[in-house]
Amino acid sequence: SCVGFTLIALCVLLLARTEKSAERADAIAESQLSHLADFATDLFWETDLEGYVTTAGGRLLRVLSTNTQDILGRHYLDVIKLDGTEMDKMLSALQQVKPYSDILSILRDPNGKRYYISLSATPRFNTDGDVIGYLGVGTNVTKRIEAQSRLRHMAEHDMLTGLSNRYAFQNRIDKSVGDSEEDSNVALLAIDIDHFKTINDTYGHQAGAALLNLVAKRIQKTIRGDDWAARLGGDEFVVVTRNIPNPVDACLMAARLVTALSRPYQIGGIELKCTASVGVACAPLHAESSQTLMKCADLALYAAKGDGRS
Repeated sequence: SCVGFTLIALCVLLLARTEKSAERADAIAESQLSHLADFATDLFWETDLEGYVTTAGGRLLRVLSTNTQDILGRHYLDVIKLDGTEMDKMLSALQQVKPYSDILSILRDPNGKRYYISLSATPRFNTDGDVIGYLGVGTNVTKRIEAQSRLRHMAEHDMLTGLSNRYAFQNRIDKSVGDSEEDSNVALLAIDIDHFKTINDTYGHQAGAALLNLVAKRIQKTIRGDDWAARLGGDEFVVVTRNIPNPVDACLMAARLVTALSRPYQIGGIELKCTASVGVACAPLHAESSQTLMKCADLALYAAKGDGRS
């Protein structure tokens, strides 16, 4: 009947309006959530099932990119920068379609400033329960990472000279000696400043500290690029030089150090003259452990001092 048709048409119209209202409400809610995420989140993004970015935003994104639209359509792994370990952690989660968290990425702004970002994400599902991509957020942890780096540097470096300290030396020498081979020795050069106590007593601790700082700089200028130096305390320094086919090469390095460290020093308008003595030992030629190697280098150093120093 006409009445029945009218009722059906009215129901269809009401249903259509209801659906449009629901769609409009969803759109408004999605827009509000997007604005909230932009305000409250450093980074957020969505990807499709293949990993291409469909949505991206957040207050930090505007700092990292001059045009945030350039991010859309790019593969997620082309946008973030991960080292090998972090990439393995992420790929393992993606392959198992699992959430991941605290993946550390390093991103740079257009001026080259570095930002450390902690990435977390979870799979996205449709109404049928099928995975359709990932939803993720990033947190700016730059201050935390830089603070940790400063603390680690302070823990591993001598505050006066900037060289590695005894703690860092012990950790590194163990590995170096463990990697040494018969035709590729690791040489340990133990260095002492001759009569340093006399200089310290005569000119004061401030001059003594300045002298140690200059000694450290000369050591760093003298050694090769792959070598490294440490200050063990007082006027005790060490140099570790690797890939030494012949112990004579290590002795030549020691001779260069003695020459460099024995040149006069200008400190506060005063010219200080001092010399240095060096003891050399090689692993595995003279020792097969770092403790024994250090003892051998110390014995050689005592012998050098006993033979007249310098």
